[in-house]
Amino acid sequence: MSSRLKDIAAETGISPTAVSYVLNGRGNKVSLATREKVLRAASRLGYRPNSSARAVRQGWHGALALIMSPSPHRSLLTPELMLGITAELSRSRLRLLVDYVNDDQLTSEKSLPRLLRERACDGMLLNYSTHVPPMLAELAERFRLPTVWINARHDFNSVCPDDFGAARLATETLLSKGRRRVAYYDAGFNSAVSSGNLHFSKLDRRAGYEAAMQTAGLPCELLLDPEPPLPASFTRRQSVVACAERLHVVFRRRRPAPPDAVVCYGGWDFPILRQVLAELHADPELVTFGFNDNAFNDHLVNGLVVPFEEIGRRAVAMLLRRISNPAPVPSEIVPFRWGDTSSC
Repeated sequence: MSSRLKDIAAETGISPTAVSYVLNGRGNKVSLATREKVLRAASRLGYRPNSSARAVRQGWHGALALIMSPSPHRSLLTPELMLGITAELSRSRLRLLVDYVNDDQLTSEKSLPRLLRERACDGMLLNYSTHVPPMLAELAERFRLPTVWINARHDFNSVCPDDFGAARLATETLLSKGRRRVAYYDAGFNSAVSSGNLHFSKLDRRAGYEAAMQTAGLPCELLLDPEPPLPASFTRRQSVVACAERLHVVFRRRRPAPPDAVVCYGGWDFPILRQVLAELHADPELVTFGFNDNAFNDHLVNGLVVPFEEIGRRAVAMLLRRISNPAPVPSEIVPFRWGDTSSC
């Protein structure tokens, strides 16, 4: 049986009122020494707060929901993103509910407001990479539901990575090293466009590369998968094979000279580029993007890290602000960092 609040007060010699402040998230009302003494005693005595009773008293549940789609590839949840979310939640002494919700639950005027009540949470982190449920943003604002978008680009209430700035920085870095024939490689760009499975990062990274090349007065070269229309039987594998064939042509040519550097969108298509270059004994400088440092150490290449951990932290902090005041909050764009390749 969990120890009661008065047991902790007796154990520590601290007043029940002060103990209540600490255990109910109002520890700023007492000294740091008192707060630490109470928390040590609570841990030693196995105290567990009655979250339901506290929710009734305080008007909130002390929990946030991470809402995602059950459909594959529509919601990206990396370990880094979860680490950032849980770290910020722990700092604020909050709980997290992870839920996969069907689209019809997120677009109904009756079911959407009920989501928060049934899941006993105070706000929602919406994690959708593509195919965002229609009217979800509109209904959330209409009902003043506290929500924040993760890895989605909106003018308000979202936290996303600066893919444009990262691709521009990658290209400018190559140019600063004297590279002048810099190409951009994305073996899944056109297939994503034709399928509607297009995350904004594909557009922004390409645009960042093009901006850097245009500023330098140099021509752009895009190494992409075949453009639509494609045959109905055209598979993703066939698209990749076609892209690989084009890579062979580009890096075998003599005039104009083949690229001396490549900015790669990243992901699973990067090994295809490395395989073609190895077959041709070509050695352009490569820069790509990944979720952590291992993405670059595994391939012995430089790259920029998608700042998912910081995105998770900022998304929780933004949602807490919206819970206190549901007014729209300007979105935040988080810069990438260079990967640590010291262990390469």
